[in-house]
Amino acid sequence: MKKLIFTIVLFIASFITKATDNERFMQAMGQTLMELGQAKDVASLQEVANKFERIANSENNEWLPNYYAALCYNIMAQKQKEGAEIDKYLNKTDSFIEKLSKQNVSNQDEVEVLKAQNYMMRISVDGQARWMKFNSAFEGAIAKAKEINPENPRAYMLKAQMIYFTPVQFGGGPEKACPEVQIANAKFTNFKPTNPIAPTWGAEQMKNLVCK
Repeated sequence: MKKLIFTIVLFIASFITKATDNERFMQAMGQTLMELGQAKDVASLQEVANKFERIANSENNEWLPNYYAALCYNIMAQKQKEGAEIDKYLNKTDSFIEKLSKQNVSNQDEVEVLKAQNYMMRISVDGQARWMKFNSAFEGAIAKAKEINPENPRAYMLKAQMIYFTPVQFGGGPEKACPEVQIANAKFTNFKPTNPIAPTWGAEQMKNLVCK
């Protein structure tokens, strides 16, 4: 009987510890996500990325810290003007995507979206020279994201952006992008994140895609 009671006590203690650890993780992620939402420049984004990396290093079984660290570096790349600087930050994003490839990711479609965004940024550095190399990778990542989760609005958003900002003479432009823009907007309207710290970004970017 004493052994049984001791076993039950240990089980309860273990359960409480796990619950407490999860609460701490959610609290740390929630706070850092709030800081990400408030970050406006590269310096503040770097601080947030560093915090996500520290969380990732202490929570090896959680994939979202590495995901958000990667996203921070992609946002930093978007704030650069020189191609070499853009590539430098995209390389950092790729390093965290590589870490994600070694983790058990519950929402693999979000990782594919992140890859697609990185490929699109690579093309933006020099479209003429890089289109052949990165466009097929972009299309592949978008297709995979949609296959995994047809309701992920970020996959449709990135596809809409790619078409929208591709010159008309190369098969793009706002008019050509309109069907994808409309689908993306509808997906964002109906989107429900799987948990409080799951990715929700993208709706704000849709405001830049105006269709008549």
